[in-house]
Amino acid sequence: MENGSGRREETAKKASSNMGKFVITIFIIALVLAGLWFFVLTPGSP
Repeated sequence: MENGSGRREETAKKASSNMGKFVITIFIIALVLAGLWFFVLTPGSP
């Protein structure tokens, strides 16, 4: 029975690690889009 709980903990660690990478990726994409919007797509000269 200990093998099952060990696997579950390992899977939870993998899931949280992958979730963190996903969140960081989304955050970086959002920053890039915000930068493009601010510097390229805003009308007029900043």
